[in-house]
Amino acid sequence: MKRLIISCDDLGITKEINLAIRDCAENGVISSSSIVANGEFYEHALNDIINKIPISFFGLHLNLTEGAAVNKDEMNVICNEDNIFKISAKSYFLSSFYKPNEKLKKAVYNELKSQIQKVLNDGIKISHFDSHEHIHHSPWIFKIITELGKEFKINKIRLVNEKIILKNYFKDVYYKLKTLNYLKHFLISICNKKIKNNFLSTDYFFGVLNSGKIKMSELFIYLDSIGSDKSIEVCIHPSNETYENNKINKRAFYLSKNRIDEKKLLISDEFKNLLESKKISLINFSDIH
Repeated sequence: MKRLIISCDDLGITKEINLAIRDCAENGVISSSSIVANGEFYEHALNDIINKIPISFFGLHLNLTEGAAVNKDEMNVICNEDNIFKISAKSYFLSSFYKPNEKLKKAVYNELKSQIQKVLNDGIKISHFDSHEHIHHSPWIFKIITELGKEFKINKIRLVNEKIILKNYFKDVYYKLKTLNYLKHFLISICNKKIKNNFLSTDYFFGVLNSGKIKMSELFIYLDSIGSDKSIEVCIHPSNETYENNKINKRAFYLSKNRIDEKKLLISDEFKNLLESKKISLINFSDIH
């Protein structure tokens, strides 16, 4: 039977995202979610979401590119004077093509370790690692996360292994160009060749080329192309309507109306019935062995 993880990212980023994920877990078909340890609404997620939804294990959405660092000792390396991350995802990926200095590697190690410790200390059971803007696919960062996985006995990770389906690839070309999704897919594919993955992962992933605009038709074209004995992770970003007074300093990606559409997809009877008719089994990362 085909096994599917439907994962909602960005838990802890905004209150609207948190509440949407709770709605989807209670009334929809999601089976996993990933929390951001330094998210502005992390405490809201911890107190009002995690213990109130039928998900026992959560991914840790490792973050090096947005918001304030958890480890405040490295502000001069990966953060500015206000302890805000200052290195972009693009820079982390480009650094894979030359040797990063030891000071940078140590700062990244210490920050990611601090995020892991924070979430574990708060009693959250971590099923796997993934990351904000997929920065864990930068090979030297992946190597650091491998070390941390052994240290904390976490042996699963999101592997962004999204194959190209021609029926989907050239749909919505303008959107995929504007959002740089084509470029992201290309960069991750190149970096994957330099990664040695000793974690357990799903066989395939869906959610890079269509990131921020997942449509049911394209999703099922992709799922239908995968063998019946394989596992797939689908990454979706639901949100509720964002109120005007919460829009200050928020990236356009968090305010997109597409997030509301993605929530509607996850709680729709049509989506649930299609999964059942195609005999697709929903699993969590904790079910991968």
